[in-house]
Amino acid sequence: MNRENFLNEVERRFTFAFKASKSGHPIPDIERHRLQGFMQAGVFLGLCNRSELNTIMENTHMRIFHKSIEERKLSAPVSWIYEETDYSIYDTPAFTRRS
Repeated sequence: MNRENFLNEVERRFTFAFKASKSGHPIPDIERHRLQGFMQAGVFLGLCNRSELNTIMENTHMRIFHKSIEERKLSAPVSWIYEETDYSIYDTPAFTRRS
């Protein structure tokens, strides 16, 4: 694999991941890890450096989401998992809440 093919494949994989994320599908950990490993292999083999990979990631993200990764992090709503749920209504027994 030459440098150009490698960088095109990285961009293709980022595009796939970001489009899935945009449509509401979380990126499976295994796919994220494969992409990370693929990029590390490219750096190890001297096909690219981390700065080039970061640029590809930012540019692809900007093309898909129309905002930078940092802007998206700031504008993303807090996940429901982290919201605090108020369970105080359950402090009283259910039979007394019916009335």
